[in-house]
Amino acid sequence: MTKKLDLLQNRPRRGSVILFFTRSGKVRLGEVLVEANAAQDELQVQDAGGARSRVKFRDLLLNLGQSTGGFAAKQQHIENISAEIDLALLLDSHPEWQKGPGVAVNAMAEEYFGQQVEAQQEAAMYLALQCDNRFTISGEKAQFRPATPTAKNKRREKDRQRLFESLRAAMTEALQKDWGAAEINTHPLGTKLARLARATLEQRRLYPEAWRKDFVMHLHSLNTLTGYREARHLLFHWLQKIGRVPPDADLFIFSEPVLRRHARRLMSHQQQATSIQLPASSNQSKRSEDPASAGQPAFIVTIDNPETTDRDDALSFRRTENGIEIAVHTPLLEALVPRGTLFDEWAYDVGASAYLPHRRVSMLPERFASALGSLNAGQERPVLSFYFVFSDTQPPRFSRVICEQIKIGMNSDYENVDKLLPEASWEKLLQTGKNFVNLESHDIDVALQTWANAAVQLAAQRLANGARIFKRDEVDVRVDANRVVHLRFVSRDSVAHKMVAEWMIATNQAAAQFCHENNLPCIYRVQETLAPEREDEEPAGRTHARAQLKPERAPHRDLGVDGYTQITSPLRRYSDLVMQRQIVAFLQTGKPQYSQTDLWARALAIEDMTRRIQRLESRADFYWKCVYVAQHLGETYTAQIGRSQGHNPRIILQLVDLDLRLFVPHSGIEGIEEKKIPPHHSPTDVQAVCLEMNADKAMMRFQLK
Repeated sequence: MTKKLDLLQNRPRRGSVILFFTRSGKVRLGEVLVEANAAQDELQVQDAGGARSRVKFRDLLLNLGQSTGGFAAKQQHIENISAEIDLALLLDSHPEWQKGPGVAVNAMAEEYFGQQVEAQQEAAMYLALQCDNRFTISGEKAQFRPATPTAKNKRREKDRQRLFESLRAAMTEALQKDWGAAEINTHPLGTKLARLARATLEQRRLYPEAWRKDFVMHLHSLNTLTGYREARHLLFHWLQKIGRVPPDADLFIFSEPVLRRHARRLMSHQQQATSIQLPASSNQSKRSEDPASAGQPAFIVTIDNPETTDRDDALSFRRTENGIEIAVHTPLLEALVPRGTLFDEWAYDVGASAYLPHRRVSMLPERFASALGSLNAGQERPVLSFYFVFSDTQPPRFSRVICEQIKIGMNSDYENVDKLLPEASWEKLLQTGKNFVNLESHDIDVALQTWANAAVQLAAQRLANGARIFKRDEVDVRVDANRVVHLRFVSRDSVAHKMVAEWMIATNQAAAQFCHENNLPCIYRVQETLAPEREDEEPAGRTHARAQLKPERAPHRDLGVDGYTQITSPLRRYSDLVMQRQIVAFLQTGKPQYSQTDLWARALAIEDMTRRIQRLESRADFYWKCVYVAQHLGETYTAQIGRSQGHNPRIILQLVDLDLRLFVPHSGIEGIEEKKIPPHHSPTDVQAVCLEMNADKAMMRFQLK
């Protein structure tokens, strides 16, 4: 997004083309004749008609750079872009712009062009808005003025509907005749067609939602021609073919504009991020003065997946006179990412790190996420610590939260921790409640056993409060440099996974409790009705429920806690970073950093982007699991088959081994009669052998046994 013109860094030179306000309030393009010196606050400018004028610095909007091909040529190019802009599409897609205050012109340009907006495109948007009598421009914002419906407006709507029908017909012709970049560039509707395809791929609101849905349905109807059953993949590869998408672009990152922009700026600013070092004095300021926290915990360990480099939580263990003290530590990031800095703005924009099977896009620069901010073994780190007391006579209880500096003792992973623990089954531990801690021992095994034993008691407390246990194995998908897919199966009974999960839940509950007791504005996650086991196994009468954000504390039913927020992943989620700042500010000054209004506005923006990333991660997992099946044709999988309900029922094949749910065409199932396939809520167990799989086109064929 183009920023406001900075005259110190971007002072117009002689021959530069600028966009400026005239004294009458009109937007004009002009060429700088005489460069201003430091003492002057105005420029001498000449417009296309040869008229000269003086322009104050305060009236400058954009510096478009030198006019190497001549000012007239550059002006004509910008006016051509402006003439193609369809402002009616923006108004249809954003009805709130017609009611609220003025909208930033650069935001409108970014929504329309769907990429990192160039200065010429933003200038074209200014000119288009000025030529439309429904808008007035004031500063960097445009204000909509409602117009009375007229016969002309009705004709315009009919013309736009005919345009869409023409675009659908053009898309059909392009696919039938296998058009390339040359045909698209010369076709009268080529530019508009490519823009519609890209807006649909990115799910942007540039075109009306009804148009995009109709366009996708039209593409689905052409699957016999294209071979694609997945419109998103078809659009991506088609846009690549006609040169609108770079050949090395990644489907999943490119289809999410915010994530694409974030990945690009992380790459471009890698050198800037690498040069930043943690201030030497900042660590000292984080040492706690709490007498109860004196002394380093005996063991401080991080437990993550083997490939994890952004370690943002650690467990510690030490004995006290009254029993055992367990703490959860998260990296303190206020020195690395202060509020309002460039990297803070980036993190707020993207909302969370994206973990795709083939690539990770970190919320923060890699230097922060994996080095300066990560809890790496042997490093001293400022942390925010949540302490819990625990003994043979009482379950774990939250006692305090402090800022301190600790030295990380060890980085481990789930598999190694499971090997060190004497009990392999979490369910067995829950049933027996066995306490196997030898308090006379002093090794890491004791710390692991203590954490696991305390976690069992935390889980028992939640279950007594109505929490639910989701009993299903997990499949972790990873793709190597050769695009070979590897699967890691995580048992539902993994003690290490369950232990860490329980301590993260307890810490988030403790953070919510601390905020509630101290009247701190907080982003609470609330769930007041139970969620279904799985969306594809919904019993009659059960309602879908998803955790909602609320400014007041209320129970989270699925977790069985009376209050819940998120604070344990400040390197990966911006909402956790915000809540960390809130609590740290209160500990240091007695006041919150964010007001309720500011916090709530941020929470809503973050949540929307976070959910988009979660959907993207799910799509990527699905795709690469399909690639795995394609790389292992002939293998037999334990599966369940059922038929969806509705006017056009589909066959649902659930590969239980891979936790992969497929919609298979009727022609893609062999070995069972269609009429014998039961409803999906009571599926039949089968053995499925994949004979054919194309992950890009979602075409597949299975033999059932």
